[in-house]
Amino acid sequence: MLADNALTTLERMKLMLGIEGDDEKTNEIVELLINRASSWVERQTGRHLGRNKYHQWYDADGQQELVTIEYPIINVEYVKEEGKVVDPRLYDYGQTANIGVIYRDDGWMKAGYRRGLSYDIVAIKRVIEVSYTAGYVLPKDATEDDPQTLPADLEGLIWDMVAQAYTLMQNGSQGLKSFSIADVRWDFDKSTPDAWTQLINLYRRY
Repeated sequence: MLADNALTTLERMKLMLGIEGDDEKTNEIVELLINRASSWVERQTGRHLGRNKYHQWYDADGQQELVTIEYPIINVEYVKEEGKVVDPRLYDYGQTANIGVIYRDDGWMKAGYRRGLSYDIVAIKRVIEVSYTAGYVLPKDATEDDPQTLPADLEGLIWDMVAQAYTLMQNGSQGLKSFSIADVRWDFDKSTPDAWTQLINLYRRY
């Protein structure tokens, strides 16, 4: 069974591998490889890629840009500062949704713990509350009315990863230090291909 965060479908992966028919064992192996590769990609990017709803708290640091953990932002249900809803007309994410930024000209509130004679803020409080939807429509979740938005190159990376692992399995796992289909673990003798790393870097926030 494909995991919720699977970045391609069984049918597409089998097409890329040139696998015909509906052998149950083969399907299970391919699905396990897809799940493993998808989890690896998410860990490398440092975020969840599938569309989901989030309710999170952020530091009140007084900056104009409120940077969300997950992105791209699809919709913001509300933003609250210390429990009070911020008027949506005061902020915008239309131009910065793809990088997960909610922008406010006047800046977001600054709040924290104060110390010393000057009563300066020495530690920021996490009192900005955001309820929002973010992420891509994954291939397995896409419909005619709600098409895939996951970038094609990310899905292509999964194809490359799974194809490499599957081919190595078919050829006696040459080039692998170890392989266990029980948990679909593979350790390559060589480092991660540069092309993979370069692609991941395009979707990783620094």
